[in-house]
Amino acid sequence: MKNTFITPRFLVITLLILVGITTRFISAEFQLWNFTAIGATALFAGAMFTDKKFAFIVPILALLLSDLFIPGGFNYIVYSCFAIVVFIGILIRNNPNVKNVIFGALGSSIIFYLITNLPFFYTAYPNTIGGALASYTAALPFFRNMVAGDLVYSGVLFGSFYYLTQRFPVFAVK
Repeated sequence: MKNTFITPRFLVITLLILVGITTRFISAEFQLWNFTAIGATALFAGAMFTDKKFAFIVPILALLLSDLFIPGGFNYIVYSCFAIVVFIGILIRNNPNVKNVIFGALGSSIIFYLITNLPFFYTAYPNTIGGALASYTAALPFFRNMVAGDLVYSGVLFGSFYYLTQRFPVFAVK
């Protein structure tokens, strides 16, 4: 019986996602918090996997595996946000051009920032407008790094895959 989902395209997309996830370790080592390819890999998976099930499973599983080695670990709000990013990737799937990838990366960063920094997720901030402003203000350096990481790594992932599909047509959608 032949596995139809393990194609050269599937393997290359998965490899690029796994390579992207390693940026979490580099980011943590050099304390460049949130300058990772996590958002970019979720966006890329949504846009490139033809099977939506794998679009969600591969980046979330890679995130889960990396969380085993990084302090802070699993947070269901963070995982939910990355699932939203995969969905944004699915929205740009039919036309993953430069403009759509940039808007997808920026939108992903903004959504992640707005959701994960709501003060009711943390005891350090009161559930007031002042608490929300304090939480969002404290998170600005992380947001800046996430925007930069999402843009840079989205360019690398989408650009690399585009190059590969031009050079080796076996990776293109069939």
